[in-house]
Amino acid sequence: GCMLNGKLYPLGRIERTEDCYRCSCSRDEMHCCSLTFTPVSYDKENCKVVFNRRRCDYDVVQRNDPSKECSRVARV
Repeated sequence: GCMLNGKLYPLGRIERTEDCYRCSCSRDEMHCCSLTFTPVSYDKENCKVVFNRRRCDYDVVQRNDPSKECSRVARV
């Protein structure tokens, strides 16, 4: 298997790790890609970014009411 952040994963394809990566584990190496898209363009004065581990995504919510999402968010 392969170790990633202290956790052992089996050989083969790992669809989603605890830290939101998709990985491929072989006897010689492990390759991983992030499953998240980082918000880069949003109203930073009125909005804030919160990581949602369950969905492996960032929520961009209003600072004064985190129950409401912000609009016009660009991600990379």
